[in-house]
Amino acid sequence: EIQQKEPMVHCMTHAITMNDSANAILAVGASPIMASHPDEVEDIVAHADSLVVNLGNCTEERLCAMKKASQKAHSLHIPILIDVVGIGVSTLRLDFAKEIIETCHPGIIKGNSSEIRRLLGMPCHAKGVDASREDYVSLEKAHAVSTFFQQQAARLHSVLVVTGPVDIISSGTETYGIRNGTPAMGHITGTGCMVGAIIGAYHGAGSSMDAALMGTIHMGLAGEEAAKNSNGYGTFHVHLLDAIGNMTKEKIVKQMDVLIEP
Repeated sequence: EIQQKEPMVHCMTHAITMNDSANAILAVGASPIMASHPDEVEDIVAHADSLVVNLGNCTEERLCAMKKASQKAHSLHIPILIDVVGIGVSTLRLDFAKEIIETCHPGIIKGNSSEIRRLLGMPCHAKGVDASREDYVSLEKAHAVSTFFQQQAARLHSVLVVTGPVDIISSGTETYGIRNGTPAMGHITGTGCMVGAIIGAYHGAGSSMDAALMGTIHMGLAGEEAAKNSNGYGTFHVHLLDAIGNMTKEKIVKQMDVLIEP
């Protein structure tokens, strides 16, 4: 559906990961636009098929622009994903995320396990923009936490994407654990932002739950493929984009590792 529709994704991310996120969107067959000036974002998002709002590396101008774009997208029923980067350690970002969630009702809320825990009022042990090992959702913990995340997704009327060793995805009625991926993804900058960007591409062509599942699996499988062919984190980075672009639906169906209601 992405390759038929070629959805335009208004991806509001930051300079640290902008290039990787734009290339990931292109690699899956969608079209990125990375506009962030407050005076143009409403015009831009009005032409988009989905909006990705990423809270990494915030500035006053970017926060203003993201708020304007989110409000415009909500008014036009354009699907929104908010990636709550850094809210585990930043009250500014936490308050902003809560405001966007309450007023603009994003279809997808994404973050690592520490970020989502703080968003939901749970104790968290975030390490900057990274999750701590204490907060990881491991295979052993997946079943215990999935019920809580499902309840919170229902309360927020959004699909929750909680990334970690096991990614938990819940719509409030359905919950899945995704075990695809590789630890190497945590050793280069921007892989979490790329996941959000890829989900945003799927979001422009399908439902929030389908987008969250497919985007997360797509990136996890690409990481596994890249790790097979790399000699270190530098070559892993290069092979990752190749693997994202070379992904097929047949490979996804054959190799996805999904736990239903973990």
